[in-house]
Formats: sequence, structure tokens, C-alpha cells
Amino acid sequence: MTTTLARLTISRRMALIGVAAALLTGVLLVANIRAARAHQWATYHWDKGGSQIAIYSYNTANNWQAAENARIDGWNKIGILYNYAVNYHTDISVFDGYYGNTGWVGLASIETAYWDARCSCYAHIGHAHSRYNMSYPMSQADIQGIFCQEIAHGWGLGHSNSGDCMGKTYYNQINYYGAHNSLDFFNMYRYH
Repeated sequence: MTTTLARLTISRRMALIGVAAALLTGVLLVANIRAARAHQWATYHWDKGGSQIAIYSYNTANNWQAAENARIDGWNKIGILYNYAVNYHTDISVFDGYYGNTGWVGLASIETAYWDARCSCYAHIGHAHSRYNMSYPMSQADIQGIFCQEIAHGWGLGHSNSGDCMGKTYYNQINYYGAHNSLDFFNMYRYH
């Protein structure tokens, strides 16, 4: 009888360990899904179909090379997201200027948003602006980092402390995109 009880206790322990492992896996899966969406800027995103998202950036800025470096060197490396430089006002417009002592060096704004039935909110980005405030002089590398972050806000990405330009001036001084950005974009846009 003692052997049977010992086996039953071991079986129950194994079953409990199995249930605990399954619950932990579920919790980690939910945490990963939440973490993937944690760096989205509110609920904003582009409503683009297919395997690529074409975003156009307009840039007549004095610091256009830094903005182009942010676009070409960083964001175009993400396989599901392609953006093109054009010379007219379109999806994402990139500017620089002397905006004064505003307290911000870079600023992104969603200029137009459309209704998204999935969240019953205005979440589909229709037009965004990304700006660098030249009233605060920066190196070209830092300006690239500012454009890197502000352009990404225009795609719906929020700040993160993940070792890339999305943490610039908040957590670090990194001027380029990182692997975490790719993961955030993949999780935001793989089903759009």
C-alpha cells in the first residue's frame, strides 16, 4: 500500500509540475505578445495589406542626409517594411526647422487618422509628420538618431529601452535602429 501511495504521490507531483509548466508557458506567451505590442505608439498603425508596407517620406530638410541615413541605413533593412523618398507631401513628411525653445529636439505627430473597427477608435494612420528642431544644435549622427525615432513614431512605434534609437534621449544616446525595432515592426505589421 505504501508503494502505491508513493507512486500516486509522484504521479500527482508530476501532473502538478506539468500543469505548472503549461501555465508558465501560457503566461510567458501572453507576456511575449504584450511585450511585442508594448512598444506601439498608443494604437496607431498603418492599414497596409500584403507582405510589404510602402511608406513615403518627403524631405526638403537642411539635414536631409541625416534623415536619409535614418531611412536607408536603418528602416529599409526591416524586411516587411519598405519606404521610398519622394519629392511631394505624402504619407510621412520629414521636416527640420527653427521651432524655438520648445523643450523638444524631435517631434512626431499623427496628422490624419482613420477609423479602425477592430479597436473602435481612430488608429489607422493616414498622414504623419516627423520633425527635428534646429534650435538645438546636434551632430549629424544625433540628428540621424532623432529622425530614426521620429520616423518610427510615424509608423506607430513607441519608445523602448531596448538599445536602439527608440530609446534616444529617454534611455540612451543610440542613433540607429536595432533588432528590437525589427521585432516590434514584425509584430505590428505581419497581419496587416
